[in-house]
Amino acid sequence: MKVKTSNTNQSAWRELTTTAKIPAKLEKLQTLAKNLWWVWNEEATDLFEKIDPATWEASGKNPVLFLSKVNIKRLNEVAKDADFAKEIDSVYKNFKAYMDKKNQASKPSVAYFSMEYGLTDILKIYSGGLGVLAGDYLKEASDSNINMCAVGFLYRYGYFTQSISMDGDQIAVYEPQNFSTLPLEQVKDKDGNPIILEVPYYDRTIYSNIWKVAVGRVDLYLLDTDIEQNPDYDRSITHQLYGGDWENRLKQEYLLGIGGVLMLQKLGIKKDIYHCNEGHAALLNLQRLVDYIEKEGMTFEQAKEVVHASALYTVHTPVPAGHDKFDESLFGRYMYKFAERLGISWDDLMDLGRENPGDKGEKFSMSVFACNLCQESNGVSWLHGEVSKKMFAPIWKGFSPRGVA
Repeated sequence: MKVKTSNTNQSAWRELTTTAKIPAKLEKLQTLAKNLWWVWNEEATDLFEKIDPATWEASGKNPVLFLSKVNIKRLNEVAKDADFAKEIDSVYKNFKAYMDKKNQASKPSVAYFSMEYGLTDILKIYSGGLGVLAGDYLKEASDSNINMCAVGFLYRYGYFTQSISMDGDQIAVYEPQNFSTLPLEQVKDKDGNPIILEVPYYDRTIYSNIWKVAVGRVDLYLLDTDIEQNPDYDRSITHQLYGGDWENRLKQEYLLGIGGVLMLQKLGIKKDIYHCNEGHAALLNLQRLVDYIEKEGMTFEQAKEVVHASALYTVHTPVPAGHDKFDESLFGRYMYKFAERLGISWDDLMDLGRENPGDKGEKFSMSVFACNLCQESNGVSWLHGEVSKKMFAPIWKGFSPRGVA
């Protein structure tokens, strides 16, 4: 028997974003606000602060949010200031000259994969040194005119804000990010519709929005599963950095590596070098192996040679406990189809992630897999590299202790 529990129609909500119309003479500020070039060029942030210092502070020094909050009367006053207009033109001229420089054709193009990027504190997609180094890597690539793009996640809750309880205990407060107030834009097709990425998992398809952050000349693409096409347990994949249990961690790393490669393909982006920043992104090379075998008719060994020659790996963690390892039962549930697609046995696939091939008691290590599929591996300093080299001595062929990510 069906029982009607409500006579009320279910609400159908749509998200609408509105922005204030700023004076035409100040439109260049909007262009500057949407490119993180301002993060390492203080002449740009000085412009925003001069308009309204109090609102600049209140907006967290976020130029996108600032332009939506500053009083329109004040903007009109600034638009009539000839001296300020000259300052805007000067900064914008420098920005345009920077952006118009062409990439170094002699350098290989790079696709860089990382779980976190420390670019600015208003974009909460990082937690520590790994992310800060990755963010600096993008800035330096931009300054060096390297043809590069990057792949990561847009976390709904980012990192937590610390507060203290009445008893003196630390409380982690996770506040959702409002994406409409951040310096990024959703990737859309030629008709203006959001491009939705479909990532096939072992038993279902997981959907993701694609966002783009302009980091100078480098485009950072961020995946976001917190959308209505996914059930709650998949929407949470990109809720928090390193959040959840081991299964959620595997779902994240599957999305970053395999989903990231599928995203670049969907956007028509192909690079010469694929760089894993830490082992979290190692599965990108698994998807690349499958593509060479299924699309170009290569054997497994041929595909492995091509992938190996065009992949790099940077390790940050010099202790074994800091490297993700998955039980065979969990890893097998998500990855069992890949062995058949590669034309190898399941044991052969597992051995690619084991320091001691054939040891069935050993878990699948993302870092070991990255080492086995990358031409070179490096640390973030000489000393760190020396420690890491000893830690994984049996497998770290071609390891360079020097250099950075």
